Amino acid sequence: MGTHRNPSSRVIGVHGLPTPVISMIQEQSEVRGLFRDPLPDVTHGLRTDVVSAGGRWFGRGRPRRHAVELLLTPDVLVVCDRDPDSDGIDPDTQITFHRLQQVEVTTADADGATGLSLLSTPVGSTERSGRVVPTDGGPESARFLEALVEAAQRTRSATDVPVSRMPAEDRSPEYS
Repeated sequence: MGTHRNPSSRVIGVHGLPTPVISMIQEQSEVRGLFRDPLPDVTHGLRTDVVSAGGRWFGRGRPRRHAVELLLTPDVLVVCDRDPDSDGIDPDTQITFHRLQQVEVTTADADGATGLSLLSTPVGSTERSGRVVPTDGGPESARFLEALVEAAQRTRSATDVPVSRMPAEDRSPEYS
C-alpha cells in the first residue's frame, strides 16, 4: 500500500489559465507591491499536473489532482499552486512571486521522481524558502528550466534595480 504519483508537464500560456486564477494573480501582484501586472510579460509557462492515488485498506482510493503553474517573466517567476478541479476560486490556491535575481534553481531527482528545485525569498516574505515542483522530466520541462536559469543569470548580471519596479517606456503614459 503506497501512494503512486504520475506527473505530467506541458507548456502553457497566460490564455490557458482560468479567469479566476488570472484575477487572483493580478490582485496578489498588486498586494505584494509589484509595480505592474506580470502577466503581459510572460515569456515561458509550464504546468505540471500530478495525479496521486493513495492506497486504502479496503476498496480503491480516489485519485487526487494537483496543478502547479510556473510563469516566467523577464524579472519575476510566478508560481501558482492549486486544485485544477475546483470551480471558481479555490480557497487553498497559493500564488507566490519570486524575483529572478534571488532564485536558485536546480533539477531534483529523488525516489525516482524528477522535478525543479526552487530556492528563493518570495516577494513580500522575509524568509528564504525552498520547494520542489514535480515534473515529468520531458523536453518541455527541460526548455523551461533552461529559460529560467538563463533569465536568472541575466538579471543577476544586470542592474540591482528589478525591472518590475521601473516603468516600461512603451507602456507608461509619461513617455507618450
